[in-house]
Amino acid sequence: MMKKTLILIFISVSSFLFGTEYTVSTIPNPKTQDANAYVSNPDGILSQEAVSRINVLLDSLEAQNGSEVAVVAVSSIGYEDIKSFATDLFKSWGIGKSQNNNGLLVLFVLDQRKVTFETGYGLEGVLPDAICKRIQTQAMIPEFKNENYDAGMLAGVQRIVSTVKNEPFE
Repeated sequence: MMKKTLILIFISVSSFLFGTEYTVSTIPNPKTQDANAYVSNPDGILSQEAVSRINVLLDSLEAQNGSEVAVVAVSSIGYEDIKSFATDLFKSWGIGKSQNNNGLLVLFVLDQRKVTFETGYGLEGVLPDAICKRIQTQAMIPEFKNENYDAGMLAGVQRIVSTVKNEPFE
């Protein structure tokens, strides 16, 4: 009985400290609420000001060349592998235009202290793994280490936009 009580207390404290544990189907898709929204931030990891600025940047990018970037910041995905989770979420949401496959998902998971990019085939030429890793290690991770998630995400999105904006898509 004591063991069960301790387990329940641990689970309660863990969920309080780390927030909700998300699955691909439970992360809110920002596009279902607003066609000009690109950020899913259900745990409030990013400030509303940062979300607004990122939405403006990504809306401008999509208007310019049709590239679609989704940004997700969540507290936890449990013990799921972040890369596999990102691939599944990317496919589930259908990020990018189908004829160009020019989508990108930026996924940040707080309790894993990881960020990953999932790139559609149409953007792999301009955003290969090496460039994505460079954006993460130079622009995002240093800010994340200081718990400045707004600055890290904004810096990463700005680098993505500057890299992708001149790509011609039909």
